[in-house]
Amino acid sequence: MTIIIFIFLLTGLASGFVAGLLGVGGGIIIVPVTYFILLKLGFGSEVVMHVAVASSLGVICFTSISSIRSHIKLKNTNLIIVKKWALGVILGSILGSLSASFISGENLVIIFVILAFLISLNMLFQQKPIILKTDLPSSKLINTSIGSLIGFFSAIIGIGGGSFSVPTLTMFSKKIHEAVGTSAVFGFLIAFPGTITFAITGLKNEGLPIYSIGYINILIVLMISITSVFTAGYGARISTNMDKIVLRKIFAIFLLLTCVSLIIEHFII
Repeated sequence: MTIIIFIFLLTGLASGFVAGLLGVGGGIIIVPVTYFILLKLGFGSEVVMHVAVASSLGVICFTSISSIRSHIKLKNTNLIIVKKWALGVILGSILGSLSASFISGENLVIIFVILAFLISLNMLFQQKPIILKTDLPSSKLINTSIGSLIGFFSAIIGIGGGSFSVPTLTMFSKKIHEAVGTSAVFGFLIAFPGTITFAITGLKNEGLPIYSIGYINILIVLMISITSVFTAGYGARISTNMDKIVLRKIFAIFLLLTCVSLIIEHFII
């Protein structure tokens, strides 16, 4: 148990730092770590991925607040963009969480691996952002649709949305620091409604770890959040002065290895 607590605390340190620094969301680390630990503890494969995804969103509720505060102080947050995408992000998060709740554990792993693999390839090989327009679309429908897609795909795999919103914002000519800072706000708008949805949809499920409210495990959320809230702010503060290209590539390789590990663990061993 001591080792497990230490791993979760360490996961919080890493996920918070990465969330603040790269704006990719700590969930991309939290989900696989939680998944592997719960499997080793003997919980059924039909629930462990749901608990991992849901608890990750619970952690992001806290981590994102720390990141938001730091990025607002650094003036990296564009509230005009937030207003345009907020409704879509929230609706997408609720729909994504509902969808994930009724997907089998095996299929949820497959979805996570596919999306994480695509995210890692984008981080590894994209040298310069693809520019579509010089600003966001003027259409409210298009902006709501963009936000909905970001919210949906983020919630369904338990991440804060930065992996999708940061590259999307850079496509609309937003500077990387502005994209990262604004994505921190979307992280909360994805995590909070997603957490509530997973808590409700998992209430009648059996075989969940102790101290779970639906699919949200309170112990996991607290253990990871204790450390992640501190490193998220630190990562945000140093992000402005760092060249993140090398760090993105290192993280992309780590993410690829994580995908391979999930495939081996779930479908081969």
